[in-house]
Amino acid sequence: MLYNALLSLTAFMFCLSLFLLQRASDLESDFHKLRGDIILQLNQQRSEGVNGKMAKMAKTREDVKPSVFKRAQSPLESFSRRVKREQSSCRAPASFLQLRANTNKQPDIRGNITLIPWTVSAQQGNTISQRENRIVVQEDGYYLVFGQVLFESPSTVLGHVIRSWSATEAGKVSTELLRCLQEMPDKTPVNTCYAAGTVQLSRDEELEMVIPHRPAAIIAIEADSTFFGVIRLN
Repeated sequence: MLYNALLSLTAFMFCLSLFLLQRASDLESDFHKLRGDIILQLNQQRSEGVNGKMAKMAKTREDVKPSVFKRAQSPLESFSRRVKREQSSCRAPASFLQLRANTNKQPDIRGNITLIPWTVSAQQGNTISQRENRIVVQEDGYYLVFGQVLFESPSTVLGHVIRSWSATEAGKVSTELLRCLQEMPDKTPVNTCYAAGTVQLSRDEELEMVIPHRPAAIIAIEADSTFFGVIRLN
């Protein structure tokens, strides 16, 4: 009796094990199928989203009106026209005149001043010219006036003055524009005196450089040592 009961229980447990193994196999199969379906659905959604965005971008490009591109190009066209207009209205290069000491002549001493004989070193434009050892401006405006003298004299102080001459009812009168004073060294009496400044000049004004109160001054006449010039600024 007990043997039959044990035999029946063993058979029941064996059948239950087979059932559980079959059920586990079915669950595993369902799980793999479900995971495959989920992955497939996600891939389809991703593909549809990308295709939708591309289609939307294409539609947006197609819907853009040509006038938008026309408006986008207008600033560039405006800039190009402005550049051409500015180029066409550019002023001519600045006028200038620079003089250097004339090596073929000696300094001219007149009373208490010494005049350096000049010759043209460089010139551009026709608003500045030379006349009787002076610089003459033909147009009103602002000018940069400059001058340098290299002295080689054993004196305490040497220098030069740049002055202008203008016509008035009483005749021509002079106005001092720039002054340069330089102390000479004791051991080697060689030194330069340079002055420059911006001044307002009128038409037909004449400019000259003079060395006052030093008739015996020795002056270097090289082009890079002693010079006098004017540059028009406007």
